Amino acid sequence: MATSMHRISRLFAATPLLPLVLPGLIAIAGCSAAPAGGVRSSGSGLHPAAATTSAIATIAPELRDAAEALRQGASPSRYARGRVRADAAGRLQVYVHAALVTDALVQALQRAGLRQTSAVVTLGVVQGWVAPANLESLARVPGVSAVTPPTYAVTR
Repeated sequence: MATSMHRISRLFAATPLLPLVLPGLIAIAGCSAAPAGGVRSSGSGLHPAAATTSAIATIAPELRDAAEALRQGASPSRYARGRVRADAAGRLQVYVHAALVTDALVQALQRAGLRQTSAVVTLGVVQGWVAPANLESLARVPGVSAVTPPTYAVTR
């Protein structure tokens, strides 16, 4: 895995998206096959390519909890560090996962409230910040399979 990660690092070395891409690649490298042909991650239990069977995509429970707390007046500083993060304005940082990331999808996500977006087409991820009140709107955008907290790099 170290060799393939080295090749991937060189591939993305020329892009400013490396800090966004590399943690996702590491998370994907830890994936394993799930029963019935599905896929699951060793992390949050939600795989970026997980198909949704309902009209609304899966929102990670910790994001739902943070959004509710922020809507009820919790300080954004409570989420300055950790798995779920919020900026000073109270917006949550999210990864929006889709099987196919297109300009039309990014525009639809922006209309639904996603700001400061960065798309990584090869990983099927659009990263951005969303107001807690707009979290459900992101999940309702056609083509979205999951909304999760970003995977942050950690030092050991």
